[in-house]
Amino acid sequence: MPPVRPGGGGCTCSMWARVTGPRWPLRVAATSYGCCRDRPDPPPSPHAPKETVMTSPSPSHPVAPTLLCVPHAAGVARAFTGLGQALGPHARTVALELPGHGTRMREPVRDDFAGVLEDLVRATGAHTARPYVLLGHSMGAAFAYELARHWSALGRPPRAVLLVGRNGPTARSLLPDLHGLPDDAFLDGVRRLGGTPPQLFDHPELVALFTPVLRADFTLSETYAPLPGPPLGCPLWVSAGTDDPMVDDAGLRDWENHADGDVHVEWLPGGHFLLDDPAFQGYVAGVLRRLPQPVV
Repeated sequence: MPPVRPGGGGCTCSMWARVTGPRWPLRVAATSYGCCRDRPDPPPSPHAPKETVMTSPSPSHPVAPTLLCVPHAAGVARAFTGLGQALGPHARTVALELPGHGTRMREPVRDDFAGVLEDLVRATGAHTARPYVLLGHSMGAAFAYELARHWSALGRPPRAVLLVGRNGPTARSLLPDLHGLPDDAFLDGVRRLGGTPPQLFDHPELVALFTPVLRADFTLSETYAPLPGPPLGCPLWVSAGTDDPMVDDAGLRDWENHADGDVHVEWLPGGHFLLDDPAFQGYVAGVLRRLPQPVV
């Protein structure tokens, strides 16, 4: 399908700030949407940042890996801010921004998996020359897995891949697909899943802005199937919240069918959206500490 442009018009920055509260300050909204009346609205740029560097390792950790993070459906790079802060100097945390999201909001969103993967390959290439780890949350787990396969085939594998809140590719789906439903039914399904501020649905301008983004991402997530090629050889660390309705133990174990290396499965307290939970952040820090130090 061709790229889809988010709908809506007018200045949504201040409205988004009011609806979502301090977690999404006005400055972030203005950066994301480019619609604030206090500054001009430049045309879409091919040079929009495709990543956000959250933290850098200190000189006392010269071999700290780069942690490349891929967000969930409709997620933005800033969703990993808390994780980056929690990891501190022990990893260089880099969150990737998808087309049409966050700081790249002026670009068209895409609902073709191969096209988004190609975009992520371009964004991650420079980071694969030194030790790195991939982390993907929900929809992002599918992209993290395929990124790892891509770079492994080129002789630049990650030291590990962390897959969060997503069943394996050939596991049965626990929830009905939403991406093909009419708008009203689609948005009702999104609302019931949680993770979206409920106040958003009371504002038609915001609904018009985000519906194409949500639908494109749900299309990516719900239609994903593993690309041709061998299973992944590097270690997989699979985790999910015990209250996450989108996963089950058999589904998490399904990742073992798509890996030639070790697969570690861990259940953590919490639901689907656990990036800011201390237990999850401690889990990620623990995984990074357990990785063998690279030879430098």
